[in-house]
Amino acid sequence: MRIKLSFSYIISFLLLVLLMLELHELVHITTGRIICGAFGTRDFNVWQLCADCEKAHPLSWVATLAGPVFSFMLMWLGMYWLYAANAKMRALGFAFIFANIPFGRISQAMMGGGDEMLVTRHLLKDILSHGQMVCLCSAVLLALGLPPIMKAYRSITNKYTWLYLLGFLTLPLVFILSYVLTLLNSLLNDGLLATPWVMGTPLLITLHTLLAAVLFTLFYKRLMLIGVGA
Repeated sequence: MRIKLSFSYIISFLLLVLLMLELHELVHITTGRIICGAFGTRDFNVWQLCADCEKAHPLSWVATLAGPVFSFMLMWLGMYWLYAANAKMRALGFAFIFANIPFGRISQAMMGGGDEMLVTRHLLKDILSHGQMVCLCSAVLLALGLPPIMKAYRSITNKYTWLYLLGFLTLPLVFILSYVLTLLNSLLNDGLLATPWVMGTPLLITLHTLLAAVLFTLFYKRLMLIGVGA
């Protein structure tokens, strides 16, 4: 594939990032609802189980694990699509890998944070030291994340391939940190449409997701046809 960056491609890709992030959170809270019997609270990227769920349900940690499992499944689905004969499927597969933030997932674990480290600490805190848990979790995530990343890298035919790879690894993370965590969560914290109305989700999150979904339906063809060419 030869990547042809354009404004419409970047917009469609970032819209996909937003949708993948929200799907990740929905998997968390839905799994929590199944286990606990009720929804907890949440913002754009942080969620909580309902009160007393951890004490009453020993498997409540599964809700924490469910989000990363879902995201890595989508990355591997993207890698699978990169083997397709259809150029549109290859383009979509490429976008799916990086829209699910592989660098963010791996780097958080290496710094001792993230969903995966929460689960690791819960399961192994009495067996391994903190450093050992960080190494183990990071190794597992590298094993899961590197194959899709390397397949995407080998699929690019542009000059300076490494620069494109670096951009797709870091751009979504920078976008989430600046737009979602800083701007959108600040609006929630200021009380803008912050009242939960369905699934424990504030109205601002629902309206924002619906807008992103509508815009993506208008731009998604740019993601597959203009952004990447065979």
